[in-house]
Amino acid sequence: MKSSEDTLRQLDESPLSSFHFKTVLTSGMGFFTDAYDLFIIGVVSTILKNVWHISTLQISLLSSTALLSAALGAIVFGRVADRFGRKFVYGYELIVLAAGAIASALAPNVFWLLFFRFILGLGIGGDYPVSATLMSEYSNRYDRGKLITLVFSTQALGLIFGPLLTVLMLISGVNLDLTWRILLGVGAIPALATFWLRRVSRSRMAT
Repeated sequence: MKSSEDTLRQLDESPLSSFHFKTVLTSGMGFFTDAYDLFIIGVVSTILKNVWHISTLQISLLSSTALLSAALGAIVFGRVADRFGRKFVYGYELIVLAAGAIASALAPNVFWLLFFRFILGLGIGGDYPVSATLMSEYSNRYDRGKLITLVFSTQALGLIFGPLLTVLMLISGVNLDLTWRILLGVGAIPALATFWLRRVSRSRMAT
């Protein structure tokens, strides 16, 4: 079993390899998920204005709830990590995120949707620093800047994917009520995939 010091030294001095690109994928999927889940609500709110006939105030609340709870989630998960260690919370923020996404897709009305978006935001707030530090810790010192920049760029992909998926569904003639539910529920897929990838990466690093 390697000590943590030996592992960190090996990571810092290792040449660029497929491991680093797998870590870029793992970290980048976190940023992709966070960006997608935060900003897809803009598209969904437009659809819900026609489906549920929600007010301008409700649209504003839907757009801001996850952003506000993300700030709270960063504080809460950060405090828990400081007290019990980052490994204690590692990955669980993604479970909260995925649960919030799935529950949002099943929301029966705007009030439940606001609540589930709040839960989603907590997970996003907890995941954002994890995704940021994961690449920093696992990259070597020579390529760290480039790899971190590559990871952050995946946020743009998350922003683009939402509108593209919406257009494809509308062109396909999918019912509007089903469309917004799929758009919100899809956010759980990369979150759960990232959770699995990070668990696999951790188990390999420990051996």
